Amino acid sequence: MPRPLRPAVIVAACASLTLAACSEVEEKSSTSYEPSSLSPIKGSDDVQQVTLTAESAARVGLRTAVIRADGRRTVVPSDAVIYDAEGHSYVYTAPKPLSYVRAEVHVTGGDGRITRLSDGPPAGTQVVTRGAAEVYGTEFEVGH
Repeated sequence: MPRPLRPAVIVAACASLTLAACSEVEEKSSTSYEPSSLSPIKGSDDVQQVTLTAESAARVGLRTAVIRADGRRTVVPSDAVIYDAEGHSYVYTAPKPLSYVRAEVHVTGGDGRITRLSDGPPAGTQVVTRGAAEVYGTEFEVGH
């Protein structure tokens, strides 16, 4: 009949298995997962294209809508417009899925639901309506 293992041997065996499992997880998670990436825009000194993974876009609930024509002006959902510390206004265009580029706009008014623009991207352009602040923070690496 085999001798029973002492409690200290059992604890040591479990600890070594646990540590082996932890190092395996650490090795797998040490590959850097990047939820976003930045790419410079040719001809621009301060604008970068923000590209998100599908998972990161889903986590922030990112949504887009189309800029519409309204007479001689264009209109966007008010949630699409963001303002910087100097009071400049911007929208994030979506030139391709999961890629976003900041574009300056000139606001002429609005009613809280829509914002009228006198200058900016043309009607038909996709812009971020939900998650614009997160895209802005990503472009300027806030929190990194």
